[in-house]
Amino acid sequence: MKRKVAKVGKLRLSPNEESMLLKEEYDRRRKLRLQQVRLEQQKCIALQIRQKVKQRREEQLHQLEEALRAEWQRAQDQKAKVLEELYLSSLRAIGEGHRQAKEHEPDLEALAKQAE
Repeated sequence: MKRKVAKVGKLRLSPNEESMLLKEEYDRRRKLRLQQVRLEQQKCIALQIRQKVKQRREEQLHQLEEALRAEWQRAQDQKAKVLEELYLSSLRAIGEGHRQAKEHEPDLEALAKQAE
């Protein structure tokens, strides 16, 4: 008996195999979308963290600047106060030399009498 040799053509997948391949492709694409979304979320979160760190650093620099400025202003005020005190004491001492000279001025009459 001779059998007819069927022409070997394209093989068709069974419905189960076809649905399994479609499901696998769907799952693969879904995983890729999830990875892309997570990557974008990570980038966004990293950007937010960098911005927060930058803002916090700027705030700290501003606070440091204010503290140093206040400290410098106090030092300048203190120096001005010391110089003002020195100036006022110098003004008070202007006539002091003449007064002391008068107090220690030798009594010419007493010296004249003593010399006689």
